[in-house]
Amino acid sequence: MADEDSLLVNPPTQDVAIHVRDYTRFISMLKWGAGICLVIALIVLMIL
Repeated sequence: MADEDSLLVNPPTQDVAIHVRDYTRFISMLKWGAGICLVIALIVLMIL
């Protein structure tokens, strides 16, 4: 597990650094999407 963490913190090559940056953006997008879906679902439940 420690090796995986160090790879994300200090990528060895430029290609890995780009992938890590894209991965963090993707995870952020998933978190925002899940939050928005939750809010919409709660609104729909209140309407029903």
